[in-house]
Amino acid sequence: MKISGFHYLNLLIVFTFLQQAVVANPLGFSDERVKEIYVSPLGDDDGAGTKNDPFATFDRALRETKAYAGKQAVTVWFSEGTYYLEETIRIGSEYSGTDSNPVTFAASPGAKVTIKGSQRLDNLQWAAYKEGIYVTSIPSDLEEVDQLFVNGNRQVRARFPNYDDQNPLRGGEGYIQVTGGMNERYDEWFSYDPETFTEKEWAHPETGIVHAFQSHNWGNMQYAIKEVDRSSNKVYLGEGGWQLQRKYGIGGKGSKSSWYFIENIFEELDDPGEWYVDHEENLLYYYPPAGVNLSEAMVEVPVVNDLIQLMGSPSSPVRHIQFKGFRFTQSNYTFMDEYEPLARGDWAIHRGGAVFMEGAEHCLVEDCAFEYLGGNGVFMSAYNRENVVRGCQFVHLGESAVCFVGDPSSVRFYQTWDDSELLGKDWVKMREGMDMEPGPKTPDYPKNCVVENSIMHDFGDVGKQVAGIYISMSFKIRASHNTIYNCPRAGICINDGTWGGHIIEHSDIWETVRETGEHGPFNSWGRERQWRGSRGKDDQFLKELTKLDALENVIVRNNRIANYRKSISAGNWTIDLDDGSSYFEIYNNLNLGSTIKLRDGMARKVYNNITVSAVPLGWHVWPKESEDEIYQNIFVIAGAIPGNEQPTRNFIRPVGLPSDTKWSEHYDRNLYWNYNFPVDFLVTESKDMKAWLAEGYDKNSLVADPQFVDPLNGNYQVSEDSPALALGFENFPMDKFGHQMTRIVPFGGEFEEDIKVELKKDLRAKDGGKVYFTLDGSAPTIHSLEYNGEFILDKNTTVRAQTFDANGLPVGFEMKADFEKVEKVIYPSWLQTLLAGKYQGDVVAADQALVKEVAGATLVNIKDDPDLIDATGGYDYGCYIRSLDEDKGAMWGDAGLEQDWVIQQVNGVTVRNITSLERELAKYHNQDVEVTAARDYSTSTFTVKVP
Repeated sequence: MKISGFHYLNLLIVFTFLQQAVVANPLGFSDERVKEIYVSPLGDDDGAGTKNDPFATFDRALRETKAYAGKQAVTVWFSEGTYYLEETIRIGSEYSGTDSNPVTFAASPGAKVTIKGSQRLDNLQWAAYKEGIYVTSIPSDLEEVDQLFVNGNRQVRARFPNYDDQNPLRGGEGYIQVTGGMNERYDEWFSYDPETFTEKEWAHPETGIVHAFQSHNWGNMQYAIKEVDRSSNKVYLGEGGWQLQRKYGIGGKGSKSSWYFIENIFEELDDPGEWYVDHEENLLYYYPPAGVNLSEAMVEVPVVNDLIQLMGSPSSPVRHIQFKGFRFTQSNYTFMDEYEPLARGDWAIHRGGAVFMEGAEHCLVEDCAFEYLGGNGVFMSAYNRENVVRGCQFVHLGESAVCFVGDPSSVRFYQTWDDSELLGKDWVKMREGMDMEPGPKTPDYPKNCVVENSIMHDFGDVGKQVAGIYISMSFKIRASHNTIYNCPRAGICINDGTWGGHIIEHSDIWETVRETGEHGPFNSWGRERQWRGSRGKDDQFLKELTKLDALENVIVRNNRIANYRKSISAGNWTIDLDDGSSYFEIYNNLNLGSTIKLRDGMARKVYNNITVSAVPLGWHVWPKESEDEIYQNIFVIAGAIPGNEQPTRNFIRPVGLPSDTKWSEHYDRNLYWNYNFPVDFLVTESKDMKAWLAEGYDKNSLVADPQFVDPLNGNYQVSEDSPALALGFENFPMDKFGHQMTRIVPFGGEFEEDIKVELKKDLRAKDGGKVYFTLDGSAPTIHSLEYNGEFILDKNTTVRAQTFDANGLPVGFEMKADFEKVEKVIYPSWLQTLLAGKYQGDVVAADQALVKEVAGATLVNIKDDPDLIDATGGYDYGCYIRSLDEDKGAMWGDAGLEQDWVIQQVNGVTVRNITSLERELAKYHNQDVEVTAARDYSTSTFTVKVP
């Protein structure tokens, strides 16, 4: 094709114009008539809002957008610096943009912009108080101060025991255990050991806040203190305890009792970094740590809960609002604010977040950092459609990172645990006249929303029943390429079965469930209209109702989920489908250190997964004809369960499954390999492979080494001659897990002689993007080392890496990883065994749960068997009935007791184990006794005639 000079010149002019437009408009909006508004910490709200005469505040810039919103694209550029919010920024539908003309609030290219929900306290007049403590007056209009930041660092409110910065988790020296308590919400008191309790006398105990773990370790609670009675060694409690559901409170016995600490007590101000505010006198007391010069220190206190709220409605939504490149920090704690019990998941939640959306559509939060916030990060409440959180980082939040939570009004039949356990409502009676229409009742729920390519770690600083991603009463939520680690409970939690359609993919999750128990890095519940109890029986699980709420399958695929930790209480899994979870499709997942649990539910398809651990598969209380399918997986057993010195022999631990029908009609073509016992392994505790095959399962499966390519370096694909391939197993990518921003591979850790390190650039950096890094602990810049290929470390090193684009501007977040050279790397038992090809350790007698026959009933001490605790509803004491002999066990059977009940009382006396049961029964020869037993989250009493 020939181009004339005239046409060539025209094309050149057009091309040059487009280039200039892109530079002037780096966000790339379609309308070149972008209205640009400028904000600077050095600006003036009486200015024009131009580049040369910028506004000073977010609020003023927001008001300026109203005249242009929806008519043309609007970009509000924030210059580098800190912007303090005196109150929440509220954005209603009148500020909405359109698809082609969005309203965007953005950090200027390359600028570090921080939005703080705090007030800076200037001109403080510090005076020495005593023993290293200083005091100053603060403004009288400050409401309750719950946090103090000094030079950007969150300080510790005066507490007992003192904060343990080496191990701040439950069980560290910063916690202590109760000696007793009501163990029932709402708790009124707990007792303490006077030998370990503080000796300091508290003039005002009523200022104190108790942070205590629930006795079952499903989360924690906070209570205000009423008083301390030293004569009875009791702490009496006021308001609080609403931060989770379920009836259990503060209590327990011995090593199993609740851990707690108490904060906001003036007399406990005795450790560097601690502080206390006397609101009666408007005085701030502070014990500065070494290196803090109070005359120069920046002192800040949070004053705002939600930093930004997008507030619309289904009929008048907020549309096409975007936030890009901000750092959000320093908001109030919310743990003593209103919490809401959510359906029949175990959660309660505070509807709030640094960025809170309700009635929002097509809104975007991108490239934002959420750090040191008092509550949740991003919260989508009730009606939300097509909103996206992308390329963000969430670190040190008081609660969860990203939450999608519908309104109960959208659920056709709504029940909570609080209804039954606190308010005394009868769940069965509540079902009378139950709405039998499928799906949601109103549009007040999140749908088609996304969280992707984000990092969530070290959150749950205050609340412990938290998640990186939390989903409740929502439809078609997609969570993709998220990295989640270092948190007290779930990486990802789906609270209920309304309404499915979610996609959980390409996650990289590890070091979760660190302070709680009976959970998994991925956890779900589904206690909806079909669910009447937890045993999966026909009268408790109404299969025909399942699809009323579970409208579409939940897909869990292409995730790497690791769970190496010793269980705190009951079982810890990788993928934990708890009560009622139905219609899941689980495939292409790499499960390391633990394995998959399926509790009562319908139609779970589990295929093409890899599990490598010492933990047997947890198949618990499936309904008859559940339509569950288990096929073309690789199941590997290796090593011993953490806390247990006995190598695992069996692949499956079934509890309460149907005994008169097959568990599944499609359980086949799986590959099994037990590195501990390659020959004399068991499939279940009571069946070898021959007996298992006779049951009709795994007819075409194989027992063989899967031949992983390079497990030490994370490649669990199988070799081309692996027998798994002949069974239909297909390799899936091992390098697509987690976020796709700047990455350091491996992400730190211990090594012996040397270690090879690879850096990967942020995939959003187009041609010309490069990674720069440092090895001396300094922040990387474009003048640092340029990454050109793998490098070797042979000493302790901190690697810091950052992607920069072709213009030298940073892309995404800096990554930091610590590498430590040691004499010997100690791998988890499962990995050590896998690498060696055989069990590494001595086979010793294990501390197994006591099993004993009592009057024809085979009983198990349930507290010593975490899987049973998990499978029976969380009961952590009593005697579990494993089986009943029809003749010898007549005294139990005639009373109505059967398999799977947990005996907990005889004539009102607590039965904690088999020994105490035998002791109580011995008192009543030839007499009737009242035996209280638990099952299905409820108790019943049976009249038993003792021979």
